[in-house]
Amino acid sequence: MESDDNKLTLEAIHGSARCAQLGWRFWVDRGGTFTDLVGCAPDGSLHVRKLLTDAVPVGADPAVAAIRDLLKLEQPSGLPFGAIDSVRIGTTVATNALLEGDGAELLLVTNVGLADVLRIGDQHRPELFSLKQTLAPFLAGTVLEMPGRLDSQGQELEPIVCDDDLQISLRRVLASGVRHAVVAFLHASRNAMHERAAAHVLLNLGFSSVVCSHQVSAKPRLVSRGQTALVEAAVAPVLQGYLSKLRKGLMADTPLRVMTSSGALQSPDGLLAKDTILSGPAAGMVGAIAAARASGFDHVPVLGFDMGGTSTDVFCVASASESSLRQVQEQTEIAGLQLLATRLPIETVAAGGGSVLEREGDRLQVGPRSAGARPGPACYRAGGPLTITDANLLLGRLQLDRFPAVFGPHADQPPDLKVVQDQFAALAEALLRSPEQLAEGALQLTIERMADAIRRVSLHRGQDIRGGVLVAYGGAAGQHACRLADELGLPAVLLHPMAGVLSAYGMGQARQRIRRQRHLGHPLTFEFLQSLPAVVAELESDARQQLMEQGDLADSDQALSNAWIGLDLRYRSSDQTLMLSWSPDSDSRELELEFQQLHQRRFGYCAGLDQALVVEMVTLDLAAPQQFEPPVAVNVMPSLDAPKAGTAARLHQLGVGWREVPVFDRETLQPGQSVTGPALLAEATGCIVLEADWVATVDSQSALVLRRLVPSRRAQQSAAAKDQDPLQAELFRHRFMAIAEQMGERLRQSSRSVNIRERLDFSCALFDARGELVANAPHIPVHLGSMGESVRDWLAEIAAGRQRPLQDGDTVLSNDPFHGGTHLPDITAITPVFCGRPDASFFVASRGHHADIGGISPGSMPSFSRSIDEEGLLLRNVLFVRQGRLDHALFASICSQMGQPPRNSSELLADLQAQVAANQAGVTGLQRLVEREGEAVVSQQMAFLKDRAACSVRQLIQRLEPSRWQLELDDGAELLVRVDVDRDRQRLRLDFSGTSVQRPGNFNAPFAVTKAVILYVIRSLLESDIPLNEGCFTPIDIIVPLGSLLNPRPPAAVVAGNVEVSQALCNLLLGAFGVQAAGQGTMNNVTFGDRDRQYYETLAGGGGAGKGFCGSQGIQVHMTNSRLTDPEVLEARYPVRLEQFSFRSGSGGEGRWRGGDGLVRQFRFLEPMQVSVISGSRRIPPFGLQGGEPGKTGRNQVIRLNGSHESLPGCTQLNLRAGEALQLQTPGGGGFGRVV
Repeated sequence: MESDDNKLTLEAIHGSARCAQLGWRFWVDRGGTFTDLVGCAPDGSLHVRKLLTDAVPVGADPAVAAIRDLLKLEQPSGLPFGAIDSVRIGTTVATNALLEGDGAELLLVTNVGLADVLRIGDQHRPELFSLKQTLAPFLAGTVLEMPGRLDSQGQELEPIVCDDDLQISLRRVLASGVRHAVVAFLHASRNAMHERAAAHVLLNLGFSSVVCSHQVSAKPRLVSRGQTALVEAAVAPVLQGYLSKLRKGLMADTPLRVMTSSGALQSPDGLLAKDTILSGPAAGMVGAIAAARASGFDHVPVLGFDMGGTSTDVFCVASASESSLRQVQEQTEIAGLQLLATRLPIETVAAGGGSVLEREGDRLQVGPRSAGARPGPACYRAGGPLTITDANLLLGRLQLDRFPAVFGPHADQPPDLKVVQDQFAALAEALLRSPEQLAEGALQLTIERMADAIRRVSLHRGQDIRGGVLVAYGGAAGQHACRLADELGLPAVLLHPMAGVLSAYGMGQARQRIRRQRHLGHPLTFEFLQSLPAVVAELESDARQQLMEQGDLADSDQALSNAWIGLDLRYRSSDQTLMLSWSPDSDSRELELEFQQLHQRRFGYCAGLDQALVVEMVTLDLAAPQQFEPPVAVNVMPSLDAPKAGTAARLHQLGVGWREVPVFDRETLQPGQSVTGPALLAEATGCIVLEADWVATVDSQSALVLRRLVPSRRAQQSAAAKDQDPLQAELFRHRFMAIAEQMGERLRQSSRSVNIRERLDFSCALFDARGELVANAPHIPVHLGSMGESVRDWLAEIAAGRQRPLQDGDTVLSNDPFHGGTHLPDITAITPVFCGRPDASFFVASRGHHADIGGISPGSMPSFSRSIDEEGLLLRNVLFVRQGRLDHALFASICSQMGQPPRNSSELLADLQAQVAANQAGVTGLQRLVEREGEAVVSQQMAFLKDRAACSVRQLIQRLEPSRWQLELDDGAELLVRVDVDRDRQRLRLDFSGTSVQRPGNFNAPFAVTKAVILYVIRSLLESDIPLNEGCFTPIDIIVPLGSLLNPRPPAAVVAGNVEVSQALCNLLLGAFGVQAAGQGTMNNVTFGDRDRQYYETLAGGGGAGKGFCGSQGIQVHMTNSRLTDPEVLEARYPVRLEQFSFRSGSGGEGRWRGGDGLVRQFRFLEPMQVSVISGSRRIPPFGLQGGEPGKTGRNQVIRLNGSHESLPGCTQLNLRAGEALQLQTPGGGGFGRVV
């Protein structure tokens, strides 16, 4: 092995070609920083080059430059004829074009009334506690609407029309220089006729290219399919331009194949750019699985760990078999966009060698900010910040003399260890810790973040990883592999000899694949399965023809190709699909049983066998034969010759300190030789840290197999820490948040209703032994700040003898608004956590908004309820699960005694069981943490976390000013707050005396809601990033008169208080603090339904502006963050048609910083339906601040059968006939500052 400034060469690995090989085969991973190349010589030997992507002459391509270098060709001579058999490449060109906004200018053509749908998306706001929101990118510069409409089954309702006015508009767009267009119509996945017709019109007018949404995905979901089409149209010209340039640099007839995110290779001619977005990580996964298989890890779980400079990619598969590469996912998120792009199941976490270490108050923060390639880590001599790479260098886990001398102004110096030592010393002094403690703590936090990511792709999906192997690759993986394996409880680590270029190596292991899909949406029946072979045969014939036409499948290879067929199945009442393998021998009963078993394993429950299944999609995967096979693994006898260490080095070990350890050159180790840790194994591009109690052995593939000599021993602390260690603080903050997030993911996966699974209207949190909120996942704010009241009410009832003592495995349900609840649809499941003592040590809870819990109106959101009894099922600490056993009879008995019981009790019960499953995930997470660290430590860290929150609020108090603020609601009620600030005592007093008494209607906010709003507002004003927790209340005195609309007495109706008064109260407090004008002040609640179907949604509106920022638009504000159901899913599940969903232009208040615009949404009902609307800011507009103008009030109206428009009040309940429509215009936000 030899290295110079920008090139790595590795000779000596041999494999075998499946067929005769006359020339070289090159596998290239072209990244933004490095271009890696593996060349397979005619004799089967593999050769490596690693180049800096930018270190090639202007106009030259790094892949071609690497090929020329390997073949020892001088510029500018051409490549010898016949020298190259093929080139395979993965590239970040499309990804970088998307992230950097360098794509083509686009026109979007869509349905009438839906021009803004793709821009609005699902209304979700990414930063829950940020008053200033960043808009997600939108790739179309111009959007035009074209008449024509299909129904949810793909039947034509209105023909496509391109009239004279539209043609004039299209020609204007062309004249402006736009040449690329996208067409995205509703239900095009069912029937593409309208999209094809529109594309024909556009091409005839002169557009260079048109991408239709049905071409990029056969999946229903307009928003994600349309956004995918926009991405494709934007970056395809960039990618194709690059590939054309690459082809010119190669011989004209050189076969070129491109790696896709699904792990398959495709010809450039039929390639979709959106399928290359994650091609590099996909190739790495292919290479890692091939490496595991070659080293004999055939039948154990394989976990991949690719740690680079900015991020880490992880995956988990059940085995190293070829079938593992078929377990793809259909959706991914990048740059704030939801893409329907088939990809391998890889998770990316923002933790890499470049993750920045910095002080955040009294704690150490690690990431997610990255130093990037420029300036890079502090040691790179470019003025960069401290990073994980610097921590490894400080601790001796990276050796200074192993770095190339490419740093400094003249690129001729080694890394700068002194600047690293100096910066760590300064940071250590500020945090009262040693530099080594800080560096070790940062590494441990990074390890745990990566372990959580691996658990998300394994354990959370029902995959058992015990006995598995961790395949480590990427530039920074070797320093962390042993520790990560210990964190996960894995006994073995594999480091391939090409671990530094494994993505390029994976190109050689990949196979040419063609994937074909067809949407079916048909019930699973015997008769349907009889017709399926004909559909599959048609797809397979088309796929084989394409493989043959692009030269990847010869007639002689037909028998060696592999065709695999999968069926996407779902319950009829669900949109969540699972893919099962299918063959002509499969019968419906076998598929049903397999689906039930997989559903139980993946989501924690399954419906009864009487639940009808739907075949949503059929997928065919046709793979050409493998072209390169690595050598077969053979057992190697242990070598009697012990390897000789080249040198010794100082290494800092956790819990041990500094010690001398041997350093071995990996290239000198021979098959069969072993090294026992602690030791360092040096490579040309990095260093492998072999921890104590680990042994590394070289196998027949020249791979390093690391195994634990003895089971991992975790040091458990028996007593709580006596002071607040910033390193421990950050670790436990992450651990608590991770458990809450695991609970949320379990709940989402296990739920059945659209409301919880699609809209994500739920929250999960952890509580200490007193029922005080400790940490939560960033879910719904109005839930998070109020759940602690429910937990404490249960504890008070037990203490008073009105509830049975707690037992392990218990779960109670509560939604009582006068004892910690918000409104009745929000049911809280509370579970104690026992850790070996008679009393509960902690609590976990989940709160979900259920679509119907009975009451006087479908959806359980009645507009005119006057008593809590009219609003549905009322639960106060009802024992739902006793010692792990669900009490079905009790729950059924409670529902049967109601005057208006839940209309869909089976769905309600299923979602409540999902909450129990989520709580169990939290119980398990906390018990494991206690087993590892000790209960005293965990309890003390919870207390420390609350103390830090209190300290942060005291710092905030120093910046606040006394004030008084008043706000009127639409019904004439008034909210009033007086803010008193005592800086000497560091206390804040919020006095709501003078607020109107409770209302006879349902605009009454329970005290738990009032506290939740206060907590949200305070958290939003904090400068430090802390989990929302009870400590925020410690320096605050809250006065809310009993009997006021912010603290009503029973039996007041409260359904609107949770959703409407909470939003107004946010505006009141933010106005009193003078930081933000009023947001829309409402959630615009819409429910409709009948006896069998119930639907609920909340609509976004304008956000208030503040100093230095304009108000948000099209995303949820303040106390809610639920998502919106996709239009195609909505129309397929309910008898409605979405006729308009757009921005309400000009509704935001003017100001130096303008308020955000509201939205317009219009449904037409296809069947008679009972509709309820609860909304605010219909009479009183959202106020402006500092001279800013108020936003416009909202407006509700019904459109009758004769076309007349009838205005509706803010709160209304009515029965609409088939053909009538409901329109909501949501309020705009207030402006801030006078217009200059």
